[in-house]
Amino acid sequence: MKNFWNFLHANFNLRIFYFPTLFLTFALLLSIKGCQKEPGSIGLDLDRDLLNAVFTDSITLTAYSVLEDTLNTRNLQSNFLGFIRDPVFGVTSTGIFTQFVPQGNSVNLGNNPQLDSVVLTLRYAGGVYGDTLNPFSVKVYQLTEDISSTEPYYQNYVFAHSSENLTYINDVQFYPKPKSKVKLDTIVEAHARIRLSDELGNLLLRSTAEMSSNEVFKNFFKGLYICAKPLSNNGSLVNFNLTSALSGIQLYYKNDTVASSFQFLIKSTETVRVSNYEHDYEAGDYCFVNQVFNKDSLLGKDMLYVQCMGGVKTKISFPHIKEFKDRNIVINKAELVITNIGEDLSIFPQPGNLNLYRTDTEGKPQIMPDAGTTYWGGSYDEKKKEYRFRITKYIQELILKEDSDSFVYLVANRAAADANRLILSGTNPADSAKRLRLELYYTEY
Repeated sequence: MKNFWNFLHANFNLRIFYFPTLFLTFALLLSIKGCQKEPGSIGLDLDRDLLNAVFTDSITLTAYSVLEDTLNTRNLQSNFLGFIRDPVFGVTSTGIFTQFVPQGNSVNLGNNPQLDSVVLTLRYAGGVYGDTLNPFSVKVYQLTEDISSTEPYYQNYVFAHSSENLTYINDVQFYPKPKSKVKLDTIVEAHARIRLSDELGNLLLRSTAEMSSNEVFKNFFKGLYICAKPLSNNGSLVNFNLTSALSGIQLYYKNDTVASSFQFLIKSTETVRVSNYEHDYEAGDYCFVNQVFNKDSLLGKDMLYVQCMGGVKTKISFPHIKEFKDRNIVINKAELVITNIGEDLSIFPQPGNLNLYRTDTEGKPQIMPDAGTTYWGGSYDEKKKEYRFRITKYIQELILKEDSDSFVYLVANRAAADANRLILSGTNPADSAKRLRLELYYTEY
């Protein structure tokens, strides 16, 4: 406890004899919290009226948007297929690499089975980003490269694959119908059905010797690359649940006169799925292209950007925050305020949640000191069109520690699995009320 009071005298220059009331109040609050409280958290989130805290939102911030480095897209809960033409962010196209395993091992399809058809089925996961009235072109290719069961894979990785398109009709125009149930022998839940070539069907029909185990089959048939090619319309991105029982390859055949079927599944525990995201940013608008693609950081004063799918993040710096160290202050509350200024939100909706992270000396992401607390924030406020993060501990740490880098990255939560994007107000826009800002409550002694 003695060392703690010495810390207060050294860092905050408390003059007990001149401010007895303030000192007693402060001491009482500290005794309630206990003598083990970290020095770096002094005064954090105390009631502003109790200590007559000063408010300011004029702290200098600098910010600009940059391309995301790498994003692991291995074995996501759901996978997007399609393309979207965004007037600001340009064109984003998505694809899926996935393995398959037979529904059972030591398979016997009978004597002289004859192919009827083979169909790729994809169970809708309930989400469409864009306009369902806009189709996109689907291509399917056979993989020639093994997918590792242990390696991470990132958003721009492309597995080696054959050049022959395996769809039965070469130019498949796919219209998303995520709410339309499908009539087969019975009515089943909504899913997409894409007929594949008879050549692939016959290959699978005659591969029962390679179905002795899942590993043997994956070595024989390495999987498929399912991708979307842009058309002239604005397109859409469709979310699929690949590990559903309704997803896989359906092989339909006849044995003599008896119609039968066999399924190849995408099991969550037996297969690997990898999403691929391609961004054509040069098709975006002037401000976006020059800030993000051509690295003109000064444009961050007007507007900033965040995009899922391994797209874009925003770097936010607090260049003068360490000057508070010489002013004998305690931070009571610090909130970073982000305002959504995007349009066409029904077609290009904002992320439901954002996240902040800092980096270590090697540039690796690190959890923020305030993250995980009940007051952390990051959720979108529909009425105010803003997000707020309580970063009190982080700001106090920046002030007290000499070696702390004074910048963080703003990203979308679930950036690998969602398709949303955000246009936020910059640090010095025309409408200053919407600017990216730090709202700070502090007590000065």
